[in-house]
Amino acid sequence: MHSYTLEKLQHSHSFSSSNERGERRTRYVLLLTAVTMVVEIVAGSLYGSMALLADGWHMGTHVAAFMIAIFAYQYASKHAENPEYSFGTGKVSVLGGFASAVTLTVVALVMLLESVQRIIDPHPIQFNEAIAVASLGLFINVVSALLLKDDDHHHHH
Repeated sequence: MHSYTLEKLQHSHSFSSSNERGERRTRYVLLLTAVTMVVEIVAGSLYGSMALLADGWHMGTHVAAFMIAIFAYQYASKHAENPEYSFGTGKVSVLGGFASAVTLTVVALVMLLESVQRIIDPHPIQFNEAIAVASLGLFINVVSALLLKDDDHHHHH
């Protein structure tokens, strides 16, 4: 009988306290994005703006993606040294990315159907109010990008 070992093929990632800053920033961005999502969806409905509705639901997919990423990261870090995961826990993040893509596709299809309905039966839009909320959304996107920017990440495999 042959005995094989997979030790030389095992792969692990470093999940250390140095990642805490990134985790904290990701949670801030998640909160900012969730609040902005609600504001844009409500404002889009009130002001008749399909663009705000679409951006609000799009931000909703970002919230879902963040939550999936946080779950995948926590799961992967919990099982990083588990020998049952002989090739690492990278598949968890791949499945998370797939789930995010499926969610984004569903939202895009719903927005497409709603947009076609708006072309057939247009609604009045309160542009001034919609522009103010859209500007807030843009500002939040810029702040989020700056928070997630990695100034000193040096990852070596």
